[in-house]
Amino acid sequence: MTDAAALTLRGIRKSYPGVVAVDDVDLELAAGEIHALVGENGAGKSTLSAIAFGEVRPDEGSVQAAGTVGLVHQHFELVGRLRVWENVLLGREPRRGWRIDEDAARARVRELAERNGLAIDPDAIVETLPIGVQQRVELLRELDREPAVLLLDEPTAALAPAEIAAFFATVQGLAARGTAIMIVTHKLQEVIAYATRVSVMRHGRIVARMETASTSIDAIARAMVGGDLPSVATRSASAPAPCLSIRDLRAGSGETRIESLSLDVQAGEILGIAGVEGNGQTTLADAIARMIPYEGTIAYADGRARTGIIPQDRHREALVMPWSIVDNAILGRQQRAEIRHGFTLDRARARTDAQRIKDRFDVRAASLDVPVRTLSGGNQQKIVVGRALIDDPAFVLAYNPTRGIDVGAAALVQSRLMEARNGGAAVLLISFELDEILTLADRIAVMYRGAIVGTFERANVDRGAIGRLMAGLTE
Repeated sequence: MTDAAALTLRGIRKSYPGVVAVDDVDLELAAGEIHALVGENGAGKSTLSAIAFGEVRPDEGSVQAAGTVGLVHQHFELVGRLRVWENVLLGREPRRGWRIDEDAARARVRELAERNGLAIDPDAIVETLPIGVQQRVELLRELDREPAVLLLDEPTAALAPAEIAAFFATVQGLAARGTAIMIVTHKLQEVIAYATRVSVMRHGRIVARMETASTSIDAIARAMVGGDLPSVATRSASAPAPCLSIRDLRAGSGETRIESLSLDVQAGEILGIAGVEGNGQTTLADAIARMIPYEGTIAYADGRARTGIIPQDRHREALVMPWSIVDNAILGRQQRAEIRHGFTLDRARARTDAQRIKDRFDVRAASLDVPVRTLSGGNQQKIVVGRALIDDPAFVLAYNPTRGIDVGAAALVQSRLMEARNGGAAVLLISFELDEILTLADRIAVMYRGAIVGTFERANVDRGAIGRLMAGLTE
């Protein structure tokens, strides 16, 4: 390890059955730098981060660190029923005799949060907090350990634009104080804006190293996929017809409650819901999916349309991680006539459907029988999206469908949604990525505090006006 290096990886190799996840990787991280690690889903980024953290043992190679290494996971590892301070200090609580000193714990978390510009209530119950605030809890837990190296795995995947700016202000402050930062991300605009160097992984190897000051988003993306980027399917002309009608919807509670919301989603269109997270989008999605009680009406033009649902959290709401690709491909579809033989499931049909999803969505897996937990996050998401679309639904609810997946996979998912729309499906797209909504939507509705505060036709979209409505500014 060189004098200025905070973390040095040499000759790292890690294999799993049927796949080499990391193949002879060298990487050096300097104290005080922000280094981006990018690549397609399954390129080996998360595995390399886990090895650097000490969570995974490499088959070959060495890891040297000049101090403590912290890791903030893409999928938060928080205890939802505990308070913020309990999560941040879990296992390191200050004590007065044999008892936990709760006042000292609150003060410690409050001071840590203020020092890093992360406003938070130490007594808040974590599961009641928006995703962006939970991100702060996860980050504070690592910062309390005073790491010399901080590894961030897709840290902004669920954050709104304003939260992203605040997050990176914190990250830049840490780097200025000498912490070495490595960010695993698919958001290349953030790489250019905040990182000083970028390493590109493909098929387990580092295939390019760049200074961000002398490269571009396009150059990084081409290095990731090994060529030109796929384009999103072309929007075809359509003749919208009624599909889903929502009238006077009232649901949820607290800050995310919906009061008297009405909207229509037409067959042959994509209606995009724009808004900062925590403004009722989840309540709306849960009501449409009949997961929560509601008042008002949610009605389909044909009585009960066949629906395809892409939940926002693939781990908690969409997949059973120990199950195979085949079993996950039929999850939620078991009652459909084409999947059943009397009281038993048609396993041959299930396998055929799983293969169709694998082929159509380029799911990269050694076989259909591997547990989905062994796949990269992007390949898991492709299974979720493929399952939602495989039965040619009349209505599709897509909630953050490209969260945490690389640019190539995102373009593929967006293309499949556009193709569903072109085929006559009504698509309700809820996304915290405004660029994604602007790319796909025929109409855009802005949600703020549980209400639709503005709508825009694609032909007269005003990005500035949308942004102001998202922030609650009506003038």
